Amino acid sequence: MAEKFRLIYKEYKSAINKLKYPDSWFWVRYTINPYSGCAHTCIYCDARSQRYYLEQDFEHEIIIKRDIDKKLEHTLKRSRSMLPDVIGPGGVTDGWQPVEREVENTRKVLKVIAQNKYPIGISTKSSLIIRDIDILQKIALDTWCTVAFSITTTNEELAGFLEPFSSAPSERFETLKSLKEKVPQIQVGINLIPIIPFLEDNEDDLEDIVRKSKSAGADFILFSPGLTLRDSQAQFFINKLKESKYNYVVKPLLELYKGQMHPPSEYAKKLNLILYTMCQEYDINIREKRWIPNDFRKWNYKVSELLLNKEYLELVRTGKGSNIMKWAGLILNNLNESIIDVYRRGDLPKLKNFNKEVISIINPFLNEAAKSEPKQGIDKFLK
Repeated sequence: MAEKFRLIYKEYKSAINKLKYPDSWFWVRYTINPYSGCAHTCIYCDARSQRYYLEQDFEHEIIIKRDIDKKLEHTLKRSRSMLPDVIGPGGVTDGWQPVEREVENTRKVLKVIAQNKYPIGISTKSSLIIRDIDILQKIALDTWCTVAFSITTTNEELAGFLEPFSSAPSERFETLKSLKEKVPQIQVGINLIPIIPFLEDNEDDLEDIVRKSKSAGADFILFSPGLTLRDSQAQFFINKLKESKYNYVVKPLLELYKGQMHPPSEYAKKLNLILYTMCQEYDINIREKRWIPNDFRKWNYKVSELLLNKEYLELVRTGKGSNIMKWAGLILNNLNESIIDVYRRGDLPKLKNFNKEVISIINPFLNEAAKSEPKQGIDKFLK
């Protein structure tokens, strides 16, 4: 609950951050955190690690970024280098954490995003987001809106331990269902991330999430086996486990990780295949559909989506992805001309990481696209 936190108002010089490459999972290009710190206090939260350089006592203080909406408005209107692309509010912190109910920093940010017609990609653990359905509907109709709810267990007692002040999993499913029913244009899904070994990786429990996601109307499920165990974040999480009724998982968990930050690849490979099979059985996508701009980047983003999806599917199916294909897909997002023009000149081999395999995959698509606007999307090529 937000009452246990000391609220600190602070002014920041900038409001929004541009990623070097769009995130290949959530398709986010820009990030913005209306707050620093999060009252959900998830005990496994990676934001506790040293990599985020958070300034406050994570367990007791929340920084409210003063006038963040005005700074964002100024940046979006004045910047000459910012092309419209997907903005992700929150990320290091949840934009709809309890303090948002009174402060409304996130809602103010949403209004600016809507007014400037930028697409938006959201991840949250809060049912409070339903309050903003009016703005989300406008964004969805004008550009593109995706909302993903992080759900890694349907066991509410376990969720209450891991994510003390988040909305209960059942509430998140209900909110997802309500969003989809009221505004079908919003792409909704589940982030089954992170899956905590020995607590959340039982097959029956995982299938329960997939089943309830499908029933609620989810368009996709993103999953990632294992949990990052990094410096101070890892120590905090292990200590919380030791003090709880779930202390029996500490020993096998540490034995699995063997001092590494991630679980072994064989563990991830096995769970990936299990979840992929489940999603196939329930006819639910394992990737989000991407926002596509209407400027010179249009075909760049379509081909990038094709390559990144193919690479990811290969990784899930076989345990082996292609770094060349992955980086070809990522780098393509920063090309300063249309790939169609590059294709027509016969210069595809000059693009970094565009080897014979990559070119053979995209050539049929580009050939059709170069003739005219194709009636079909990339699904036909994603086999």
